[in-house]
Amino acid sequence: MSLKANPRRKTLGRKIAAARSQAGMTQGQVAKALKVVQSTVSAWEKGRRRLPSDRAAELDDLFDSGGAIKRAWNTANEPDALPPWYTEVGQLEREATELREYQPLIFPGLIQCESYTRGLLADTVPWFSPKEIDQMVTLRMARQEVLERQENRPLVSIVVEEAVLRRAVRGGQPVLIEQLTSVIKLIDKEQIRFQVIPSDAECHPGGSGPFCIYAFPDKPVVASAEHMKGEALMDDMMQVQHCAMLFGILQAEAMSPRASRELIRKTKEVLDDEA
Repeated sequence: MSLKANPRRKTLGRKIAAARSQAGMTQGQVAKALKVVQSTVSAWEKGRRRLPSDRAAELDDLFDSGGAIKRAWNTANEPDALPPWYTEVGQLEREATELREYQPLIFPGLIQCESYTRGLLADTVPWFSPKEIDQMVTLRMARQEVLERQENRPLVSIVVEEAVLRRAVRGGQPVLIEQLTSVIKLIDKEQIRFQVIPSDAECHPGGSGPFCIYAFPDKPVVASAEHMKGEALMDDMMQVQHCAMLFGILQAEAMSPRASRELIRKTKEVLDDEA
């Protein structure tokens, strides 16, 4: 049955179309190989027909895409209990060539270790079931694949307030120590550029709250702002420019990357001594 396209199926459809193009195949050739009519393949790529799980595996084999279609299928078919923005953010990160994020309260989701994510979710969404928490943790950890890429890895620049380094989540100091250790490793592997705004900074331009800026190779820059129920995307040119300008000001007020790493190291040492 053909259905109205939703964002997650459209994203899956784009992945199928891209993999087919990469394999040098036409929709007609795919239809013949899978013994379906061409309109079915077209409907899959447009997100207007639900792709069965076994077909996702067949497409991976046909395109020799290394499981990319199946992974995209898993994302598109996550339970509706999870907020749609939770998977949309991961998609933006996978497509971006540059990410700039400011966080005044917590470590950004892209660089959270598993125990920190689990503790944070236990604190912030207590109405979610353990199963739903597990699903959200799994999705957030999968987002970090972009940091492990050998090619086309996005340039990631992060600015946080100093209080973030000392704010514990469920699980207490052991979890915070693990998170700080993880950030140091990411910095040392040059997977992220990380800066801290000291608590005694005279200028505090981040009062409007957390936000992220995404740059892409083939489409306009977009930004997102966090709120209680998720993230709101902004593609208005003026709003995006304002976010970019504000991020530049935040970087100017922050400590250098080297000094920021040293502060993280010292904070971790203090916590280690107290543990």
